[in-house]
Amino acid sequence: MMHRNADLPAGGSKNNPLTLIKATVFLHAISQAGWNRFSSVYMLSHGFTPTQIGYVNSMSKISKAVAQPLWGVASDSVFDPLTAVIASTILGTATLTSVRTAIDAGSASSVTFWRVVRSAVTAASPAIDALVLKLVEGTSEGYGKQRLWGSVAWGLSSLCVGPLLDVFGEGALFLYTYFVSGVLLFFFLLLRRVLPAEGARKQRDENAEKKSRGDNPNVRVCNTVRMTLHDISGPHLRFVLLHNFGYGAIMVLFDNILMLQLERDFGMSRSVQGVFTMVSICSTLPVYHYSREIKERMGHLGMIQSSILVAFVRLLLTKVACSGAVPDDIRATLLLVIQLLHGYHFASNWTASVEMLDAMASRRRSLMQFLLNLAYFVCGAGLGNLEWSFMYEKKGAQDAYNGGIVLCLVDFLFVQLFHKRDRDTPTLSGIELP
Repeated sequence: MMHRNADLPAGGSKNNPLTLIKATVFLHAISQAGWNRFSSVYMLSHGFTPTQIGYVNSMSKISKAVAQPLWGVASDSVFDPLTAVIASTILGTATLTSVRTAIDAGSASSVTFWRVVRSAVTAASPAIDALVLKLVEGTSEGYGKQRLWGSVAWGLSSLCVGPLLDVFGEGALFLYTYFVSGVLLFFFLLLRRVLPAEGARKQRDENAEKKSRGDNPNVRVCNTVRMTLHDISGPHLRFVLLHNFGYGAIMVLFDNILMLQLERDFGMSRSVQGVFTMVSICSTLPVYHYSREIKERMGHLGMIQSSILVAFVRLLLTKVACSGAVPDDIRATLLLVIQLLHGYHFASNWTASVEMLDAMASRRRSLMQFLLNLAYFVCGAGLGNLEWSFMYEKKGAQDAYNGGIVLCLVDFLFVQLFHKRDRDTPTLSGIELP
C-alpha cells in the first residue's frame, strides 16, 4: 500500500515515485479519453437526440454521485487507492460491452441502465489524485507537474481516436478502449508487484498495531465519515465544492455542447474534432507545469478568480464564432484559436481546488478528492449536461452559451463575496500551501 514516499521506489530515489506516478496518470487518462470524448458522438450517430444524450450523461453523473464517496471512504479506510483503481479498471472494462450492445440496439432505457452501472464501477478514478498528492509530499514538484501528463494523454488520445473513427468506423472506439485499459491494468499490477518489501513490512506492522488497539475497518470508516461531515460544516470546504459545482456545469458547454454542434450543425469530421480537443488539452500543459509558480504569485483564490474570467471570455468568443455572422471558411480556425484558452480556464481552477482541499484534510485525501470530483464532474457536469442539452435542442446553441455566460457572472460574484467575507478572519491563508 502507498503510505509513504519511501515505501514506493526501489533504490530510495525521490525521482522514482514521481516517474511512476507520471506514468500512472498518463496511462489512466489515455484509457478514459477516447470514450469520454467520443461517446456522445457515437450515440448521436446511432439516432439518439441531444436531449436523450444529455439525460443519459446526467444519469451517469448521478450514479457517480452515489458511488464516488463510497469509493473514497474505502480508499482511505479499507484498502489503498491503487487497489481501488485496479478494481475499477477491471469492472469498467467488463461493462463496456454491455453499453455498446445497448447503444447499437437503440434502446434508451438499456443505455441508461448500463451507463449508470458503468459510471458506478468506474467512479474510483479520483483515487489517482490521492496517489499523486501523497507522492509529491516532500518533493520539489507540485501536483500540477504530475497532472500535466494526464493532459498529454488526453491530447494524444483525442488526436488518434478521431482519425480511427473516420477510417475504421465507430467500432474502433471500443477496440481502442479495450486495448489501452488492458495496458493500464497490466501496469497497475506490475506497480503492485514492484512495491518494495520494506513498504509491505511497515504496513504489516501498522496493521498489527491497529489490531492490538482493537482498531478495525468499520471503526475507521465511521471515523472518516464523521470527520468529513465536520469538515463540510466549515465554510472553506463548502466554498470550494459550491464553486466547482457551478464551474463543472460551465465546462459542459465546451466539452459536450460545442462538440455536438461541430458534428450536428457544422458537419466537421471526427479528425477535426480530435484536433480541437488536442489543442485545448495541450494548452493546459504550461499551466500545470508552472502551477506552483502561479500559486506563489496569485494564491489559490487568485487562480480561481482569474480562471472564471477566462471562462467568461472564452464563452463570449465561442458564441460569436458559432453565430451566423462568421463565415464557414474561417469558423474552424477561429474556434481552434479560442480552444487555447482552455488551458488556463480548466487547469488553473482545478490545480487550485485540488491543493486547497488537500491542505484542509490531507489524512483523508482520497475522500476529499472524491468530493471535489463529485461536485465538479458529477453534480455540476451532470446538471449542465441535462440543462444545456435540452436548451441546445429546443432553442439552439446560442441560448445555451448565454446561459453559461450568466452562470460565469454568478460564480465570479460568489467567489468575490466569499473573499470579502473572509478577508478579516483566519481564512484562505490558513489553507494555502506553503
